[in-house]
Amino acid sequence: MKSLEEQAKILLSEYPSLSQLNSEVNKIISSKYGIRGEGGKEKFQDFLSGKIYFSFYKTPTKISERVLFINRYPNFLFLSEEKIGGEIICKVLDLTVIPPEFKSKILQRIFTMYFDKIKSNSARIGSGQESLNIKGSDLENIIGDLGYKSAVFGFKKQYLSNTKVVDYEDWVKLIYFNESSLEGLSLDQIYNQYKSKTIS
Repeated sequence: MKSLEEQAKILLSEYPSLSQLNSEVNKIISSKYGIRGEGGKEKFQDFLSGKIYFSFYKTPTKISERVLFINRYPNFLFLSEEKIGGEIICKVLDLTVIPPEFKSKILQRIFTMYFDKIKSNSARIGSGQESLNIKGSDLENIIGDLGYKSAVFGFKKQYLSNTKVVDYEDWVKLIYFNESSLEGLSLDQIYNQYKSKTIS
């Protein structure tokens, strides 16, 4: 298994332009992991820390002064879950709302930090995979300078459905994937907010 940085270079070299790469990746990812897609090699059973998913989010929350956008079909790195009251809250890093130049660095660093476990898990699709057990302190150490906190959300598990597990070989494509199912702010507006909160 090559590093994510090497994979990205190879993928980029296969297309004459970045816009063409974006367009083709959007088609591939949407067809495979979209709401009507069949998903990857691994069928969803339950969330595991350090794996990436697509999931339909049917929250009853409405757009308001406090809630400026809702991601109805987020693409996220699952971190952990905890029970609060009678609900299970899934803590995730929502990759959808991270600008490409930041998402590339974030995914590359996480892939590098947990490379051995990811490589091992990729050979055990379907059973016996190991949780990466990613904690907040780990994220701070690995990607603390990349504004990741703007993309950390708590999704109520009861509202997540039609979940698909992203194959490890497709992680690199997510760097260039920029489609979304948002209500409220546009993706460009969210990108700008993210950048404004990030210290260069």
